[in-house]
Amino acid sequence: MAMVVSSLTEEYVEPTEMAQWAYENGYWCKGSGSYHALIPGAAANWGLPVSGCTASEPQRMLDALAEGKLVVAIMSEGHFTKGGHFIVLRGVKDGKIMVADPASYRRSGQLWDLETILKEASRRAGAGGPFWIIG
Repeated sequence: MAMVVSSLTEEYVEPTEMAQWAYENGYWCKGSGSYHALIPGAAANWGLPVSGCTASEPQRMLDALAEGKLVVAIMSEGHFTKGGHFIVLRGVKDGKIMVADPASYRRSGQLWDLETILKEASRRAGAGGPFWIIG
């Protein structure tokens, strides 16, 4: 969410600041990272519109990306993680998805098939996920 807030607002937020905010506001899940509710909670705190989206709504995500919005995705086991991991879908280029993966500069530089992202998105997402359209 530090990337999202820094990209869509006039405020620059360090990842450590976002982690502290998440902890102080009850979004830290001991031993597991962050609760999925962090995404809509942080978006609301920084005044960003947010709406949940499912894997069965790919065109909605593509439209949002075309409008300059960002899409946060919670991923399950696959190319991005062995467990659970948030990434940001940041645009479309040559019919493929550009991502910002906070855990990998290499994956962030690749273009991804939307089908791969849809297939690997968490099936157990809460708080309106596994995708959140922000902006």
